Amino acid sequence: MPVSVKSAMALDTVSAQNIDRFFTAIKSLNELDKREIRSVVNAAFHPTERETYVTLNYHRAAINIEHLLTLTDLRQFQTITMIARSVLETAVEMRLMTTDPDFVPKIRLFIESEKLRSAQRVVAFKAKTPTAKVETTPYVQYIAANEQRIIQEKASMWPGASRVSHWSLMSMEARCKKLGLAFEELYEVHYAQMSWYVHSGVTGVANATGDTLSLLCGVAFDLVMRCYAIILELVINEFKIYHVDEHLKDKLVFAKMLPFTDSDAERGALARALGLA
Repeated sequence: MPVSVKSAMALDTVSAQNIDRFFTAIKSLNELDKREIRSVVNAAFHPTERETYVTLNYHRAAINIEHLLTLTDLRQFQTITMIARSVLETAVEMRLMTTDPDFVPKIRLFIESEKLRSAQRVVAFKAKTPTAKVETTPYVQYIAANEQRIIQEKASMWPGASRVSHWSLMSMEARCKKLGLAFEELYEVHYAQMSWYVHSGVTGVANATGDTLSLLCGVAFDLVMRCYAIILELVINEFKIYHVDEHLKDKLVFAKMLPFTDSDAERGALARALGLA
């Protein structure tokens, strides 16, 4: 098994190399991120609310990526697949934001709405279970201060909606379909598969061999690699970092593809094809 990741089972050489390439591609993208993107984002002075929401999603993805890069033992397949699903969801969220010019007030209100819903559940539970040792004062105060306003704003923002489970009023499946074939493929092919390891039950592990679970990690690494590249390109566009370096998007492609080259000649050809040499 290559040095980047290790498996409890002995995989064939090609499978082991491919898993390692995908993992190394994530590492390569992360190095580019830290070297040329993150400092620009973090240096944003008085970011707009739009930039703040983009940045928060980006930081959540970056934290997941850096956690993933510590998981070099494929026996951690559950955590690896959980992270893969989360990074996919973040890529979808950030891409969807670019399609809706009104996403900022929708997200702002959705945040408040979710806090209200959570507070109402706590207070309702305490009301029907008075002996429960649950402190409800801050929840009651939040409800009293915000409930009527939030209800009115929701009725104005999403008229006729009986339930708002996402600011777009779309399911994850519907969001991916809206974003086009590339995202629809990621959802239809991978989302349920990754979800088996997030939720309880044995669907993902019943009758699975060690080889199967190791190969699953390769699938998860490939998914993360693709979604991380999408996220970084969205950040580059949002903060117009391409004005600082007109070749940054080409460097992004180079970082993603570099681990799939096998010689200096191939690496040189890749760099020349992207205008980097």
